[in-house]
Amino acid sequence: MRPGELKRHGSARASGRGRLREDFIRWVTRRHRADGRRAVIGRDRVYILPTRQGYMLLAILLVMLLGAINYSNNMAFLLTFLVVGIGHNAMWYTHRNLLGLEVTALPVAPVFAGTAPLLRLRLEERSARPREAVLLSADGAASRPAFLEPRAATEVAVALDPRPRGVYRLPRQRLSTRYPLGLLEAWTWLTLEHEILVYPVPAPLDGLALTGEECDGEQTENTGGSDATPDGIREYRPGDPPNRIAWKAVARSGQLFVRDTGSGNAAPLWLDWEGVPAADPETRLSALCHGVLEANAEGQPYGLRLPGSRIGPDTGPDHLARCLRALALFGQPGDPAG
Repeated sequence: MRPGELKRHGSARASGRGRLREDFIRWVTRRHRADGRRAVIGRDRVYILPTRQGYMLLAILLVMLLGAINYSNNMAFLLTFLVVGIGHNAMWYTHRNLLGLEVTALPVAPVFAGTAPLLRLRLEERSARPREAVLLSADGAASRPAFLEPRAATEVAVALDPRPRGVYRLPRQRLSTRYPLGLLEAWTWLTLEHEILVYPVPAPLDGLALTGEECDGEQTENTGGSDATPDGIREYRPGDPPNRIAWKAVARSGQLFVRDTGSGNAAPLWLDWEGVPAADPETRLSALCHGVLEANAEGQPYGLRLPGSRIGPDTGPDHLARCLRALALFGQPGDPAG
């Protein structure tokens, strides 16, 4: 078998094992109800098995028991059953370390394509006992161990795999612990829900046509790109927000100027799908995303036109989030224009 064929064969076997594992987890958790955004870990959701060290200890205990039986040695029996008792207590502590935890999914901050989203869960302990060394894992990555004081709360976070543009559900989460001796591992699977919103990668594109729309509805070409017209610029006055400073005008004159967004002559900026000189949809979305961020940074009113949808000119963080969401969902099942 050639090296390339061997590599493909190995990846196929790995993907096959992954599918079998997912099928097994779905079969085990089929009786669990949907978690929503909050879950309380009950007894029927905690699974526990020995770790590698635990299996080694079991093998040693078996050898010790056989030796004690063979030689009828009371001290050997005493030592064997003493270690068994310690292991039994460790199993009880490991199981109880997860039992009764209240877990809440926190909102996932939107990211740009290629950036790892951050999954955050809030762990809350409502009883009068501390929790030790609780780990969150998802997408093959694990968080740092979390420690909770009695009747306290903390957050655990794990970076997920980067995703392409679009909206996604949270992957399955796994909470686990090996407290106190590391001989056993208790875990539970969670299906907490929250959306992962991934924006297009912002990328400038030469030749992007930006238009300004006058009050009468006529469109005129704005040759200044994302800058306002000269009539919409005035000298800086104390108290003006920094995001309205016209940096290009500052670079030309050496004096501080700001955009007067209340001026009737200042035309809002339109970012139009048809004005992007590119055939690839993702390239168009990246260029529009860059234009939205630039216009927002300069404090200029801007609108967005996409096939089947239109967002009127406005400013502010809410308008920015609305435009970026429209770009992220374009062509996706959740796209309002689809």
